[in-house]
Amino acid sequence: MASDNVTSIQEVAFSMREAEGKLRRDCADMSAWYQRNVGTALRSGQAAICGLQEMTGALLAFWQSRAKDGLTAGQQFAACESPEAALEIQLEYAKAMLQAYTDEFGRLHALSGRILADVLVPARPAVAPKSGPQPGATLAA
Repeated sequence: MASDNVTSIQEVAFSMREAEGKLRRDCADMSAWYQRNVGTALRSGQAAICGLQEMTGALLAFWQSRAKDGLTAGQQFAACESPEAALEIQLEYAKAMLQAYTDEFGRLHALSGRILADVLVPARPAVAPKSGPQPGATLAA
């Protein structure tokens, strides 16, 4: 009969209330998911900023020590009285400079690894909620 295909107003109203409740729950789930991911991104960004500040401080301290060592070497060159003494000072300075750069690169390598770990650990995104729409999903009519 034709009445078999007819939906009552009460059934439609109940169905709409049910759909509205599900939509509200899904929106709340997605909102919480986005809040967690934004919080994670903020923590990751803060870790990157702190790490870069630390690395900048380390580099500035290293450059300052290099400048002081260069001035000291210049004073030693000025006090040289023979070419052999100048060559000896130059060789010692070159050895010390090479060792200082090697040590500093090792420290910077360890520091950058730690910074990268600090940045990436909080950057793992939360898993999308199961009940909400999935990325790339289309809405059915």
